[in-house]
Amino acid sequence: MTLAQLVNRFDTANRSIVVVNRTDPDPVRDMLVDTFGEDAVRVVDHRPVGDGGALPRDDWVSARSSQRMAGDDVEYTIDIAALRENDSVPFDCGRVDDIENLVLLLEDGDVIAGATLQELTEAVLFVNSDLYVTGARSLDELELPEVITGLDDTMFTLRGYPESNRQKLLLITISRFIERVAWTAGDGTIRSSFQRLSRIDDELGTRRVYDRITDAGVDTHLYGVPDDPPTDLDARIHGGRSVDFTDSWFVVFEPPGGPSEVAGTRDPVATNDLKRGIEGGVGLLAVEIEPRLWRGVWTFDPDHVRTMTRYVRRHL
Repeated sequence: MTLAQLVNRFDTANRSIVVVNRTDPDPVRDMLVDTFGEDAVRVVDHRPVGDGGALPRDDWVSARSSQRMAGDDVEYTIDIAALRENDSVPFDCGRVDDIENLVLLLEDGDVIAGATLQELTEAVLFVNSDLYVTGARSLDELELPEVITGLDDTMFTLRGYPESNRQKLLLITISRFIERVAWTAGDGTIRSSFQRLSRIDDELGTRRVYDRITDAGVDTHLYGVPDDPPTDLDARIHGGRSVDFTDSWFVVFEPPGGPSEVAGTRDPVATNDLKRGIEGGVGLLAVEIEPRLWRGVWTFDPDHVRTMTRYVRRHL
């Protein structure tokens, strides 16, 4: 088995993003659509009808082409009272008509997270990967809306530059989130791949991140082609030249007791995704299925995190 075969074994969720009463211009919507790659997440751009909150989906935005296309007669019915009680949704309006630029993450029609469009633009849409490469955005500054982290167990197909200026950023952002989880935890184990180990020192921001992670006391394992690995980093280096080293992208954190389901993770009042990762573990696995085209998933599921870790520990 290879990591490419392993990633295809994971079950994935069916999720959609609804942007309610968007007033930001169309280019912002198009950036949101492009961020999530090809066919992974439907991005619906609608105004609600009436105070009942029903959002009929008579058109939807294709995640591939950003073009409006004829849809079906499925409706998303949003329970306004439930929105007010959901701490993961920034909603305190009296009427549906008062909603503006609200982004909802739905799974099988149920709202599981929310954010403002402004929060998404600050977190990912108006962010350049150079902020991470150079270290201009530090671990302390990384705050991800639950609309993003809530896309766990969703299989993405994402293109790198020059085919897309945006899609690969999603993998970079989730990688940094997991690295922040490890740094905040201050213990446990993190396993990260870089394709080429020279990238750790070549990218100032990446080197600073792993200096902080190792200084915090996290057991750190780094994987990649050993072209010029760091020699002064308190981490264990795993070098190789098989496809698992050259074509994979993974960042996996395990707490000291191993991956586990965190009590209350489905209750937004009881926890958040940073705590969920610290206490239960979190992992990202992606593989380059063709040049500059990545297929992958991130997950809080303890069985999936355990499977990722077991494979990497045994085969790399």
